[in-house]
Amino acid sequence: MQTQHKLKCSGSFGQARPRSLHHGHLCRLQHRTIRTTRHADVSSTGPAVEEGGSRGVSFSGWNGYNEAERYIREQNPYPRALSSVDDLPGGPYTGRKAVVVGAGPAGSTAAMFLARQGFMVEVYDRRPEPRNDMVDTGRAYIIILIPRGQAALKELGVKLPEDEHFRTLGTVSHNEKGKVRVSKEEGNVTFSRSSLSQWLIDTARSRYPGRIAFHFQSAAERIDLAEKKVVFSKTGGILAPSREVAYDLLVGADGVGSPVRAALCAQTAGFGVEVDDSGREYKVYMNLRGGRGVEPPEFRGRSGASLHLFTSDDPFTAFTAHSNPDGTYSGTFSLQTGGFRALHSPADYEAIMRAKFAGIPPEWLPAAAAQLAAAPANPAGKRVRVSRLYGPACVLLGDAAHAVTPVFGQGANSALESCLVLNKALTDSRGDLAAVPERFDELRRDDVHSLYELDRKAYSFFRRKGPFDPDFLQLLAHVLLGSLLSKVVPFLYGPKPALLRLGSGVSYSTITAAVRRDSLLAVGLGVLLLGALVGKLLRLF
Repeated sequence: MQTQHKLKCSGSFGQARPRSLHHGHLCRLQHRTIRTTRHADVSSTGPAVEEGGSRGVSFSGWNGYNEAERYIREQNPYPRALSSVDDLPGGPYTGRKAVVVGAGPAGSTAAMFLARQGFMVEVYDRRPEPRNDMVDTGRAYIIILIPRGQAALKELGVKLPEDEHFRTLGTVSHNEKGKVRVSKEEGNVTFSRSSLSQWLIDTARSRYPGRIAFHFQSAAERIDLAEKKVVFSKTGGILAPSREVAYDLLVGADGVGSPVRAALCAQTAGFGVEVDDSGREYKVYMNLRGGRGVEPPEFRGRSGASLHLFTSDDPFTAFTAHSNPDGTYSGTFSLQTGGFRALHSPADYEAIMRAKFAGIPPEWLPAAAAQLAAAPANPAGKRVRVSRLYGPACVLLGDAAHAVTPVFGQGANSALESCLVLNKALTDSRGDLAAVPERFDELRRDDVHSLYELDRKAYSFFRRKGPFDPDFLQLLAHVLLGSLLSKVVPFLYGPKPALLRLGSGVSYSTITAAVRRDSLLAVGLGVLLLGALVGKLLRLF
């Protein structure tokens, strides 16, 4: 059952605090330029850095420069991505300050675009840094970056990792009868959510060490949109003081439960939000060994990441497994919301997996069941639609503005695409910061509303009402008729139905328009065929 509700909050402010000055120096190590940093707590116009914080590459924890250089040379797969571009000329927003709430993939990517445009950027996140966050690791799931999401990083000049373990081989679907279908997906790149977040944080720090600062375990406590100030409280210690931060532009990239969005609800007239639940929950298991026979012949002997999807006769019940670089497998087990309450012991989990799925390696089941029985259940995505993507000196992007369920794999990819659109809005506004929020909304709102509709229609796959479900019929008509027309008149229709090109740069608005068009065309053809049949029957009598 889907639920829908509205979220609201309000905010007020106290006093400002001094900021800190960042100093950088360069250290050359065997033909490599590594930027290291030190900080002094004095008042300045630079971005604030929490005590003990760091930017760029730190040598703490290594036994001298030689060991640090060896790490960068042998272990770091992203040397080009992590090279500093801080010394490039400032953009049209030089001297302005942006505060980004949320250090996930969208927040870090937005921070890099803002820094490139000249902003001094401070990024705050309520959680610890991903590499130090056991809770985040426990909720980790796979994100496959497709060309839609990759485009933002390409625009930034960030080279995706070339390590073979990040390369996507494809998806292997196993239905309840054991039938296997292989979908090759070359060109995509696979991350866990936590590893993608950490990689983008590291990339942002190292490319813009003098313009971007990260502050973790810092929750947005109060937001005053009129005064353009945020109060952040430390989540890591009860005695830690709050920090008041002023901004010129506020970016809410703070997820489905966004405090920035809640402030917009409470403090701006006419702002509305809808939040729908996916109706599913999931648990995570990690690092299962064995399962050599699970890979199809197409992937055997090849290096790269594979994703396995085991489905059942119940559309809500699924088991996923993705390959890890060390040869183990991690993944998720999902049920309809509330379903985990009926499972209590590892034996319960093993029994339901044996009953529901075909093809899961037998040696995985006991280990997976033990982990799942001890793991917490997490909601498997929500769907968010806001009436507009901006407020005074503020924009929303990513899950805060347009969260979707995992059904089409568009969450992170659409979030990175929104960062690219924000960059265009900044460029179009030519330094006029007041024009940026509305321009961003103008460029992006219709598209993310279309994504919401596509995701909502996809819920018909789970309702399974078949021909009695208009959403299901629309999608079915588009795919079937579109596949036919793409073969008969490809020069008019295109290479394939638009819905099957979600991974490309085709806009979501174009896809929803194609779904509506083809469903209407199917209805028209159906009426013509019915009329012809009736006419033929009448002639017989």
